[in-house]
Parts: sequence; C-alpha cells; structure tokens
Amino acid sequence: MAGYERDLLAAVDELCARHSVITGIEVEPAAGRTARIGLDDRRLLLGPLAPAGLAQLLGARGDGGTLRLDAAGRYGPYWWLRLSTAAEPITVLSRTLRLSSQRGGAPVAPAPSATGTTRTGSA
Repeated sequence: MAGYERDLLAAVDELCARHSVITGIEVEPAAGRTARIGLDDRRLLLGPLAPAGLAQLLGARGDGGTLRLDAAGRYGPYWWLRLSTAAEPITVLSRTLRLSSQRGGAPVAPAPSATGTTRTGSA
C-alpha cells in the first residue's frame, strides 16, 4: 500500500473511530456513478460504484434513520465503506476514494493499487 493510501486510510479510520454521523449523501448515477458522503466538516467522494452500490446508498439515504460511517478499508484494488443504517449495515465498494473538507479543500486521491486487504473501524 502506498504512503498516500495509508494516510487516507488513517484519516478515514479517525472518522470511523468518532462514529461520524453522515450529514448527507448525494448520488450521481448519470455522472459516472459517483457518490458524495458528507461527514461533519469532511466529505468523501467515491466511485465509480456498481448499480447495486448506488441502490444501497439511495436506500440508506431514504431510510430516515441516523447513518454513521462504521468502517472502511481496502480489498484488493477496491476501497470499501460500511455504513450503519436504521435497518442493517450496508457495504459499498469503490475503485476511488477521496477525502476533503466540506469547504472544498484539496482532496487526497489515491489510485487503485496492489491486492491485499486492510480493515479499519469497528469489526
């Protein structure tokens, strides 16, 4: 895993440890199947997502309960995020993950890398 991926994973792990509340989910199915997830003063951008991942995020957004970032990690070339929802946790996979401030700060944008599994957050 490259250094910038470790830095990104550490930053997302910190958000998981704080059980950050998701303040918004914006899904853009027509624009490359991307999603923006708001977390307090931070924003995650992920994509491209599979249609099933987009559907899960849309369902979680419409669920009405409190959403939290539960865990994140790497699985081969993919980033995975687990969100706790009112019903049951969902996990989405993405080739790309970027983290920036809500005020538009410079994102951390790692490229997909070698295979391997890395986990963060609660198990």
